[in-house]
Amino acid sequence: MADQGEKANRPANPVEISVFDTRVAEHGAQFGLWRDSIGVLFDIEAGEDAGRFGYCARLDSAMAGEAMVTRVRAGAQTFARSSLRAYRDGIEGVMFQVFTHGHVRRSDEAAPVADEGALVGFDLTRDMETINTGFDLVSIIFPREALESRLGDVADLHLGAIGPDCGLSRLTAEFLVSLQRSLPMMDTGEAEAASNAAADLIAECYRGQNRRSGSPDSHRIAVVTRAKAFVRARIGAGEPVDVPTLARALDCSRATLYRAFEPIGGVAAYIRSERLRACLSDMARLARGDMALTLGELAMRRGFESDAQFSRAFKAEFGMTPSDAKRALAANTGAGGISLAGGADRRYELWLRAIGAA
Repeated sequence: MADQGEKANRPANPVEISVFDTRVAEHGAQFGLWRDSIGVLFDIEAGEDAGRFGYCARLDSAMAGEAMVTRVRAGAQTFARSSLRAYRDGIEGVMFQVFTHGHVRRSDEAAPVADEGALVGFDLTRDMETINTGFDLVSIIFPREALESRLGDVADLHLGAIGPDCGLSRLTAEFLVSLQRSLPMMDTGEAEAASNAAADLIAECYRGQNRRSGSPDSHRIAVVTRAKAFVRARIGAGEPVDVPTLARALDCSRATLYRAFEPIGGVAAYIRSERLRACLSDMARLARGDMALTLGELAMRRGFESDAQFSRAFKAEFGMTPSDAKRALAANTGAGGISLAGGADRRYELWLRAIGAA
C-alpha cells in the first residue's frame, strides 16, 4: 500500500534535476572543474579553501518554467562578470539569491551586500566583482523579460539587497528556499506556476526601488524598454527587424536609438543577439524533433545570409559552434542527460545558456 501511495504521488511529468558535484574529480582537479563549469557565467578566483586538499562545490539545479532554480554550496571565492562578457555570452538574465549561510560583498567594499536571509538581486548584463565567504545559497535566474514585464527597467536592482527585517522580503526568501527543496516533487506545470509566483513576489519586493520617475536617465530607459519589447515580438513572430524599422515603430530617430542603446553595446548588436537567441531556441526544438530544418535553413530563416556568417556570430555569442550546440542539446534530450569532465553533470550550463532564448 505504501508503494502504491508513493507511486500515486509521483508527478507524471517530473522536473528534470541536474546535480553538479566537484567530488567526482581528484582532489587536485576539483577547483579546476568548478572554475571550468561555473565559467559559463562567471570568472572566479579561489579563496583560501581551494588547493591541493580539494575543493567542494555542489549545484542542485532545475528548470521551473523559464527560470532556473539552484542551490549552491561552495567555498570562499571571488566572482566577476563584465557587461562585455554578458553581451558576448548572451545570458541577459536577472538573478536573485538568498544566503542561508555566509555572505557576499563587493570587492571594493568591506561591508557585506547581503547577510543570511537577505534577498539580493543581480543584473547579469552589468559589471560586478563580488567576494563570497564559504556559502550555502538558493538562486533563481529569470529571463530578463520576465522581470521587465513586472517592473519595467531592472537596472536599479543590481547588487541591491532587501534584508529579512522587511516582512515581504522574508516571505519571499523563505518561499525561494522552499521552492528549491520542493521542485523534485513537482511536475513541470506546478514548477512553472511556482516560478511565476516567485517572480511576482520578487517584483513586489523591488517595486519601490525601481521607480525611476524624475531620473535624468528615465527617457533613455523608456526608449530601450519599448525597443526591446518590439524587437522580441518581431523576432518571436519570425518577422524581420532592423534599426530603420525599429525607429519607425517607436516614432523616434535612429540617432535616438543609437544614443539609448550605446551604454549596453548598441542597438544593432542587440538585434543580432536576439536573433541568435531565437536560433538557439530553434535548435532546442530541432533536438526535440519539433522542427525539421538544417542549420543552414534555420540560419536563413532568422536572417543570416550564409552559414559562415551564422557560425561566426553564434560562436561569438555562445562560445560554441552551432554544430556543437546542436549535439549538446540532442544529448540533453536523452534520459541520461549530459555528463562531461570526469562524470560531472553539467546540464545546468546549457540551461543557463538558453535562459531567455525560449
